[in-house]
Amino acid sequence: MNTFTTRVVAVSGAIAISLGAAACSKSETPATGSTGSSASTPASASSSTTAASDAPEASDILDKAKTNALAATSGAFVGQVDQSGKTIKIDFKGTSDGKTADIAIEMEGDGKARVISVGDAVYIQGDETFWKKQGAPAAVQKAGDKFIKAPSSAASMTESLSLKSFLQKAFGAVTPQQLATDVASENVGGVDCWVLTDKKGKAEGALYVSKDKNEVVRFTGSTASPGQLDFSQWNADLGIKAPEADQIMKIS
Repeated sequence: MNTFTTRVVAVSGAIAISLGAAACSKSETPATGSTGSSASTPASASSSTTAASDAPEASDILDKAKTNALAATSGAFVGQVDQSGKTIKIDFKGTSDGKTADIAIEMEGDGKARVISVGDAVYIQGDETFWKKQGAPAAVQKAGDKFIKAPSSAASMTESLSLKSFLQKAFGAVTPQQLATDVASENVGGVDCWVLTDKKGKAEGALYVSKDKNEVVRFTGSTASPGQLDFSQWNADLGIKAPEADQIMKIS
């Protein structure tokens, strides 16, 4: 059981982090919002992108957005990406170091899972499909909406659940050389943003950065590898708590 639950933490963390690389790889991109207990579809943005004659250099916007994101103590993002032909929905909120996180993932054909990391404890909740795919013991497969507490050894893996790990992978796939020199302007959910795009155009990916705070608001993917992640709650108290005792299934 210890080996199994430790592996699930690693798998869940890897999925959460790899979404950034998948959605942002080369001419592709990811995106944020607030997170809850279940993954959800990203909200649509108000549209009408316009060229911005007063915009800073694209590379300067990227640099400030990256600096702010990697310096953030916490944040949240919500959205979906297509990976290997499958749609994966994710709802993430957590701290930069990964010690506190609440991640809900829904994978097409592979079920739903939620991982909560608080302090030195990690809790995993999954539907029957998810547990079967992970080779869980029969008792765990019938856990319903109960959480399984991972062994203490899983706490050392919380870095794989960290916001910083995700952002490093995401920004590692976006370079100044990729960016179009023209910077557009668009309002996303009431936030005025600079819009950075791939040299090949917006259809190959875009990064939306708030004009007032230089914070990442949205990443979008390419036509070939669609995806959107919407970001929010930068440096906020995310209010993440461990499940109540009656929500945790005891494994004998």
